[in-house]
Amino acid sequence: MATKVVMPKLGMAMTDGVVVKWLKADGDQVEKGEHIAVVMSKKITYEVEAPAPGLMRYAAHLKEPKPVGEAIAFIAEPGEAVPGLAELAPVVAAKAVAPQLLEAQPPEAAPFIPATPAARRLAKEHGIDISQVKGTGPEGRIVEEDVARFIQERERAPREILISPMARKLAQEHGLDITQITGSGPGGRIVEEDVRKLIEAKKEVPPVMAPPPRVVPFIGMRQAIAERMMESLRTMAQVTVTTEADVTETVRLREELKEEFDLTYTDIVVKTVAIALKKHPLLNATLVGEEIHLLEEANIGVAVALEEGLIVPVVRGADKKGLSEIARETKRLAQGARENTLTVDEVTGGTFTVTNVGMYEMDTFTPIINPPEAAILGVGRIVEKPAVKKGQIVVCSIMHLSLTFDHRIVDGAPAADFLRTVKHTLEKPYRLLG
Repeated sequence: MATKVVMPKLGMAMTDGVVVKWLKADGDQVEKGEHIAVVMSKKITYEVEAPAPGLMRYAAHLKEPKPVGEAIAFIAEPGEAVPGLAELAPVVAAKAVAPQLLEAQPPEAAPFIPATPAARRLAKEHGIDISQVKGTGPEGRIVEEDVARFIQERERAPREILISPMARKLAQEHGLDITQITGSGPGGRIVEEDVRKLIEAKKEVPPVMAPPPRVVPFIGMRQAIAERMMESLRTMAQVTVTTEADVTETVRLREELKEEFDLTYTDIVVKTVAIALKKHPLLNATLVGEEIHLLEEANIGVAVALEEGLIVPVVRGADKKGLSEIARETKRLAQGARENTLTVDEVTGGTFTVTNVGMYEMDTFTPIINPPEAAILGVGRIVEKPAVKKGQIVVCSIMHLSLTFDHRIVDGAPAADFLRTVKHTLEKPYRLLG
């Protein structure tokens, strides 16, 4: 009996997913444990393994939403009928016909040509009679490379074009491609009248329109970000306050410590925020119905920009970790985000988010809260500016901070007090080493 490969559940909130890439062709032999498909939820991607050895059978189209637990493929024995394929679209059903089933055609059917499913699919796409292709596989079986070679040889073969001398000269004068002209003379010969008709037709052609826009599918991570941001703005009373911090000492601290371990300003901010949340618990809270829940753990999400969107892995218990431990954790999580290896637990459970755009040379901005959290801190670049201290003009390193908070949970004064705590800690960061 064929083994079902189902859409996996990649998180408690996941209800469906899509296949974004097949790693094995329909009809391929696969072994147990081999990666056969890449599926995507609204947070992460995941490579699905074959649960048993056998022949791969597709049961889903690419980017077709499939509920958790529903079949996306089957692993079948050679010649075995696959359940459910008759209900799929014809293009999928056609792909699922195995060579062993083709050999069982009635005697009056066309002679069987041994070929792989991939070779047949490529030949069909290019309108090629597969019997004209010479196979180089085992026992003369036609493989995909044989069809590709046949296509290349056909495209390279010169095509004789019959054209009169006057027609050729006229076409050259007007810069026309004679391969695009249909001849009306004997044997399809292109005559002067054919060229003149094309010249007149080009005069009537409207101006060339701009090419169609490049389409990016609105699925997966991009769709999840859109939904969460719209939910955030629709359900929260968001207010943003900003300030500047003199981080001259923070810059000096990082220079001293980065020789011991790879420390970033984001790591320092994460530790600073975790400590500040313990003093200002309303910023480490969430609204549940008519109750504000003050959370015990300071789990700091750190936004990581990817080509396809933004993901926020979580540094758990950041208030209990030292700077070196936080630095190692943020590096590991950022690498996992870029390699699509993060687990669901590593991208959920955050209580506060830090997003740093300093590397893009931005100063201040308005970050949007990551539901169901109560606040988010935006970090801008560090710039050197003149400042007056004790009557003297000195050069200071200034960092811009932007705090967006949910006014339903916390008022402006407590939120500003929290941001002041963050500011003062960054201005005297050595207390973070205690």
